[in-house]
Amino acid sequence: MKLHSEGKIDENGKIFSDELITEKQGYEAMLLMLYNYWKSTDSNDLTDILSGGEYWLDYDIPADSAFWEYWLEAVDKIKKNGFLKLKKLSKE
Repeated sequence: MKLHSEGKIDENGKIFSDELITEKQGYEAMLLMLYNYWKSTDSNDLTDILSGGEYWLDYDIPADSAFWEYWLEAVDKIKKNGFLKLKKLSKE
């Protein structure tokens, strides 16, 4: 199975991807990634989620390589499938 990080991370685990996405794609990819992370871990603890997004020892080396994969998977899904169908909240 091909990893989403293939070609975007070097042999030392350092990120070198320079691909750009729109602000809306980034926002929706973030929502999708957080939702999928929550579903796979059943964790409601924000510190669990945020700790996966930190860098380890050096800039551009993710502390949790799986977290980087979750992010890239979410970006790919948003780019391929279009924007999320989010529920609309009302001001009631």
